[in-house]
Amino acid sequence: MMTETGVVVATQDNALIVEVLKTSACQSCKAKQGCGQAVLAEWGDTERQQQKNHFQLPYSGPANVGDVVELGMAADTVSRVAMLVYMVPLFFAFLGLFVANQVGLHEGFQVLVMALSFVAGYVLISQFPTKKMSALEPQILRLSSPGKASDLIASSATEKV
Repeated sequence: MMTETGVVVATQDNALIVEVLKTSACQSCKAKQGCGQAVLAEWGDTERQQQKNHFQLPYSGPANVGDVVELGMAADTVSRVAMLVYMVPLFFAFLGLFVANQVGLHEGFQVLVMALSFVAGYVLISQFPTKKMSALEPQILRLSSPGKASDLIASSATEKV
């Protein structure tokens, strides 16, 4: 189970808006200066950063703004989603290159078709309806108010490793 810590920034009917803290993996990594993931995580203006780090999660229990939440997601789910996000655009790129080669296009046009196919794969995967798949949502494991004991919401102890 992969976990991350967040803070409740708003409550709604049967849902929490959770802001994920940025102080975890990227901040402590020694390779962050040369890492594309760290650069992309910091890319954009403040409003865009806040949108990227806010999650709406279903929750019907009592919660207050400022509560600390521990979120979790099964490691195999994270791996599958990462594989899809990377492999679908690459598959489209190579498929476009193969088709352009079979048609007999000039090498420059083959590269152009490959790039356009890559973008098409990216657009396709970005339109995937993740809101309808609860397995792709992080689960709230713990919820605690500052200065109070935490409430265990769910446990990964039954998960086989």
